Amino acid sequence: MNKIGVTQAIYTSDMDSLACSISYAELLNLQGNNATAYVPKDPAQSVTKEIKSWDFKYEIEPKPEELENMKFVLVDTTDPHTFPKFVKEEDIIEIYDHHVGYEEYWTKKIGEKAKIEPIGACATLIWEEYKKRGFAEKISQTSAKLLYAAIVSNTLNFKASITSPRDAEAFKEISLIADMPKDWIEKYFIDQEEYIYQNPRQAILDDIKITEFPNLGTKIIIGQIELWESKKFVNDYTPLIKEVLNNFDHKKWFFNAPCISMGKTYVLTENADIKKNLESNFGFVFENEVGELNKLIERKEFVKVFLEL
Repeated sequence: MNKIGVTQAIYTSDMDSLACSISYAELLNLQGNNATAYVPKDPAQSVTKEIKSWDFKYEIEPKPEELENMKFVLVDTTDPHTFPKFVKEEDIIEIYDHHVGYEEYWTKKIGEKAKIEPIGACATLIWEEYKKRGFAEKISQTSAKLLYAAIVSNTLNFKASITSPRDAEAFKEISLIADMPKDWIEKYFIDQEEYIYQNPRQAILDDIKITEFPNLGTKIIIGQIELWESKKFVNDYTPLIKEVLNNFDHKKWFFNAPCISMGKTYVLTENADIKKNLESNFGFVFENEVGELNKLIERKEFVKVFLEL
């Protein structure tokens, strides 16, 4: 029996990526496969100290002797530039993702095994697979709690504009299984905030994505931190944000900071072209280098619009 590796992007290991890797590997094992979750980067700030204490296991990468006959499932990414080095495209048997840009590419390669859909959380897709395959009642408490947290995190507590009814339905169903306190969601976002303020530089570095936009003839660096209260963070740490993102030696960058408590999004950029795009395509109102919008926008939504310019 070929071993199956379930893995994710190398740039960031956020709540959604981690939950999908671990819970989908569990589903494959429930079906009688030999599967392991591989998480090549330490979890980002969206995976709080409490969540890290939950009973889950993963490996960083396969052993060299395992790679010869190993197949892979990619979760929460479709961009080959983000795949771990141990993954060869010809060994990929499935992809689950909710980011745009490579749908046609993967459909041509693996057909219906490429499940790429524009919803709030990739975790929703994984839960739907548990249901389709008849294993919803056999999911572990750990995987149920991870998927619960991932949907809350990636939909920004269901306030993000990309949130779909499928996310809400999946969350409702998982809530009946996962043993979570009633006040857990607010505590989760506050815990993130406390962690971020302990080491803001690392928090910024933990969630940076470099995306190539062939239609614009450029790459754009997009940093992101989702906070219960993000305006203060942007104002207090503007010099640090600039320093970290300018260290990537690429002038085209912006920093995205959704404010969950207020339902607003704040962005910071020094680049005039990006500022113009954010104003004209999203409606941001800028005061100097900081833009404000009266709704929540996540990075994947910026990428989708920029790819269509």
